Amino acid sequence: MKATLIISVYKDVSALEAVLRSVALQKERDFEVIISQDCDDPCFNELIEKFRSYFPIKHLQQADEGFLKTKILNKAIRASETDRLIFIDGDCVLHPRFIQQYVRHIQEGRVCVARRVNLDATTSAKIRNGEKTIPGYLEMIRNKSTSVEESFPLWSLLQRKIVPLLGSNMGWHKADLIKINGFDESYVNPGFGEDTDIEFRAKKAGIVPFSTRYKTIQYHLFHERPNRENLVKISKDQFLEKIKREDYRCQFGLETLEK
Repeated sequence: MKATLIISVYKDVSALEAVLRSVALQKERDFEVIISQDCDDPCFNELIEKFRSYFPIKHLQQADEGFLKTKILNKAIRASETDRLIFIDGDCVLHPRFIQQYVRHIQEGRVCVARRVNLDATTSAKIRNGEKTIPGYLEMIRNKSTSVEESFPLWSLLQRKIVPLLGSNMGWHKADLIKINGFDESYVNPGFGEDTDIEFRAKKAGIVPFSTRYKTIQYHLFHERPNRENLVKISKDQFLEKIKREDYRCQFGLETLEK
């Protein structure tokens, strides 16, 4: 297999079904899927069985004990059978050439970074209920989706700026993740930390950010967002303390390191 697609999920079944429909239409066919579920709820079981005939799927779960996304992501890294690891969230629908582009660009020594279109509620509802798999340009503009330019491949010829890492659209070589000891499992609050921290440590280890914006195109389904300001502050303070360490490996990651 050429790549592993790791999908982070909680309990949003209609979103994951929309994502898996888009995965089934990928131009690249030689890949595996790992569903990384940060709880042990059976809500996805029937859906996953439905898609097993389209591509190999592994379903990882862990006890629902709070926000432990980094822990389940490390489990997915260990379970992966390829060197090219693609990370997305379970509410991000993929362009048909999404995996193909990552297969082309992931290589050891660099981390691929990209962005996403933020779909409006109307377009998202149509995708969730199966009326369509991916949206059209005019529809997104008409319905006031945002960051629609992220779905225009020609922009890659004009925009060279490297953007900060986004956890829902990134590609790694497994050797690089092993080098920095994977995700830091001490981050236990949503909104900040898991991607900011790993990007900082990767750069410190000499792993270079590489832009795949406008190539690895994805569409984020609309959903309401809770106010997480207080939790974000906790993680930001935690990050500011962690970056004082000299080691680019986190203490609690793919393996537990001595202090």
